[in-house]
Amino acid sequence: MILMLNGFMEKLLAGKWIAGPTVDDAIARGERFKKIGIGAIFNYLGEALTNNNDIEEATNVYLDIIGKINAGDEKCQISIKPTQIGMSLDVDAAKQNLEKIVNKANEKNIFTWIDMEESEFIDKTIDLYRSQISKGNVGLCVQSYLRRTLKDVEDLSKEGGIFRLVKGAYTEDEKIAFKTKEEINKNFEDILIFMFQNTKNFMVASHDELMVEKAIKLSEEYKKEVWYAMLNGIRNQYLIDLQNRGKAAFSYIPFGKKWIQYSVRRMQESGHMSLLMKSMIHGQKV
Repeated sequence: MILMLNGFMEKLLAGKWIAGPTVDDAIARGERFKKIGIGAIFNYLGEALTNNNDIEEATNVYLDIIGKINAGDEKCQISIKPTQIGMSLDVDAAKQNLEKIVNKANEKNIFTWIDMEESEFIDKTIDLYRSQISKGNVGLCVQSYLRRTLKDVEDLSKEGGIFRLVKGAYTEDEKIAFKTKEEINKNFEDILIFMFQNTKNFMVASHDELMVEKAIKLSEEYKKEVWYAMLNGIRNQYLIDLQNRGKAAFSYIPFGKKWIQYSVRRMQESGHMSLLMKSMIHGQKV
């Protein structure tokens, strides 16, 4: 009975985050957001893949969804985890797969994000980003809870780096990551200020209203517009409010069959469970 209840709750909660198992499900969820002016960032579920067939499948799924997005649609972006396109096995293979995806995306002027994973992959991920950075229209997710992130942003900004700033939620050693909310927020603000002063374009991706409103104040101060993003199903109403205020808002939309592992990990992340429960009580309107 307990297992059945847990399975029911997992499916119920996953439905708040996950568009569905297929590319068409993702496109359909994205269209719902686009009708009210909000963009979509599509992410195919799956990480730490070590089977070549799985890696090839993940690469092809991204090529498929790019093929189904209208050319020049600035409201649609994609986001890829390096370990789902081969990084866990072979960095060179991951670069080749990423290049296929980025080249096809750039043919249609679709923006590609590279997600950041655990700290053990950071240097390889940055190397992966550097292999594509000169093409433009490609950005890197960076995490404010990591002590090294500001330095990474400073270095990559000199090469024209484009960033999506998040807080981060993987479990890391204290030597690698800040542990308190105050430290993480302080680093988030420091990185924000640097990006406003030194980069042309970036995205603020957080459910933390304090940080988002801080970014909006800075955008007014520096007279620079940026993108804002939140996870599908968590704070849709706030995202709608941002769009109504004239901000460039995006919903990060996961899709795929591996929704259970993803949902469980999200529920374990600090703050996400309370946000999800609030989202279920108040509804999401999209």
